[in-house]
Order: sequence, then structure tokens, then C-alpha cells
Amino acid sequence: MMQYVELPGVDAPVSRVVQGAISLFALDEETRLEMLDAAVEGGITAFDTAVNYAFGDISVDAMLGRWISHRGGCEDIVVIAKGCHPDISDWGSRVSPDAIVEDIDKSRQQIGIDRLDLWMFHRDDPDVEIGILVEAVNAAIDRGHIGAWGVSNWTTARIGAALDYAATHDLRGPVANSAHYSLADQLDDPWPDVVTLTGPEREADRQWHRQRDVAVVAWSSLAGGFLSERISRAELEAAEGFIADTARCYFNDKNWARRERAAEVGRRLGLSLSQIALAWALHADFNPLVIVANATVEEVDENIAAEGTVLADADLDYIFSG
Repeated sequence: MMQYVELPGVDAPVSRVVQGAISLFALDEETRLEMLDAAVEGGITAFDTAVNYAFGDISVDAMLGRWISHRGGCEDIVVIAKGCHPDISDWGSRVSPDAIVEDIDKSRQQIGIDRLDLWMFHRDDPDVEIGILVEAVNAAIDRGHIGAWGVSNWTTARIGAALDYAATHDLRGPVANSAHYSLADQLDDPWPDVVTLTGPEREADRQWHRQRDVAVVAWSSLAGGFLSERISRAELEAAEGFIADTARCYFNDKNWARRERAAEVGRRLGLSLSQIALAWALHADFNPLVIVANATVEEVDENIAAEGTVLADADLDYIFSG
């Protein structure tokens, strides 16, 4: 049974499993519609996208928009959109009030909806004064263009500053933070300027989330495929092609041992490695949501089943620490 969280400003319940965006590029239209329909039928209400998830004229925003039109509306789903990503050509900052308006309007137009349920800054620019940004996203809320706002790849210090500014100016603060979190510690950044909540050095950040009402929306919850049977140790050691980044960011002896113990527990419980890895992440005491890039109806069913998996404390400890 899917679990849900309530986020201030978001009308519909938000499923703890969030359908990711990147897998949509590899699917033909019919398969894409079938898979997204299956996600809703299985209890997924939240769908991740970003204005920069695009290649030429092909964008995830538009793909979601066609599906929403196909199903006759979006009243029971939650669109999680992102903007203000750096300029890809030179990684120049686009964190500004003007870019906020531009990217929100572009996503609304491409998806074909009046309001984005949850809009997030895709990156931060700590040189931009926090109050300017909080004022700008609250103006978008007042216009009815977004329901709530959050951040992705921000430090907890900057999120705290945004919360403080909002509280002292009678404004809405961020309700969600999208950062990396998985069973595998992140060893290197897969992309520039990202934030992880894994590893002993991030314990203070995890504690921060335990104490504040800001939901974690975890990206790469399967560590770029490292926590699935799709990738073998031999492929990780060869580190060729797209697997090179997965190996660079997640492959070491400690993470491999966790993967092996997760697979062992999975065999005992009749579950796959990826199901155990997702269940482990979902058991975190700060109650994260997890983004999973389902590409087939079978993957949808498998990952929804993982959300309902209850792991004993002894298994959780064994998987992580041995």
C-alpha cells in the first residue's frame, strides 16, 4: 500500500515513490503512456520533471503534458518541476528572479497546465541574496503559477536562511529539498554542484532534516544503477561507457559490500536487490521520498512493491554496517 505525505501548498497527497523523468526519453509514445498510466494505477501521484530535461525540441515537460492531456487532466497528480539550472554552455548561474519567472512560465506552457504543484530551484547560487529569491517564488505563488516551492542541491545552511527569511517576512518557505540519498555513499559528484546526504560527513545534514519540516526528495536512490542487478562487478571494474560515471561515483569496497548484503537479504525475503535498496532508503528516519526512473510497467510494479516492504531493524543494520 503506497504511503503519502502532505506538503503545504500542494493539494494532492504526494506519493513517497516519485516517477523520475530521465527514463522517458528512451520510450516510444505508446510505451510511455502505458507506463505512466500504470504508475498512477499503482498509487504513484508525484511526477518529476525539469525545464532543462530537453534535447532540442524534445522535452520531458512536453511528454508529461501529452500524457496529462491523454488522461484528461491532472487533478489527482502532483507535478514536481524544477528551474534555474545553470546555463549548460558555460555553467553560468541562472538563479535570479527573472529566471524564476521564465522557467516557471516555460514549464507551465510546455506541460499545458496553469499551476505547477511544486516548483524547485534546480541549483543554488550562494552569491544571490536569499530574500530576493524567497520574494520571487512567493510572487509566483500569489499569481497562482505554483502551489509550493522547494530546492534541489542546496546546502542546509541556505535552506535554513530561506526558512528564516520567510518566517520573519510572513512568506512561504521551502517545503522540500531534493538531494542525493541512497544505500551507497556518493564518492564523487555525478554532475557539478550537487548535494548528497550520504556518508558520515553528512550526518549533521541528516540530523537537520530530522528536526525540520522540509521533506527530502531523494534523487539517484538506486545510485545510478549501482544498486540493481543491471550492472555487474566486472562492468563496474571496466568502467566503460555510461557505467563509468556510476563506477566513479559509487563503486568502492564499502558500497559493494552493502550491495552484496542487500542482495543477500533480498534472496531471503524473495525480493530483488533494487527493491531492498529502495526499501532501505525509505526506512530512513527523516522519511524521504525517492525518485525512481521507471521505464516499464514491470519496473513500476516492482518499485511500488518495494515501497510497501517492511525491513526489520536487524536487517537494516546488517545491510548498512554488516
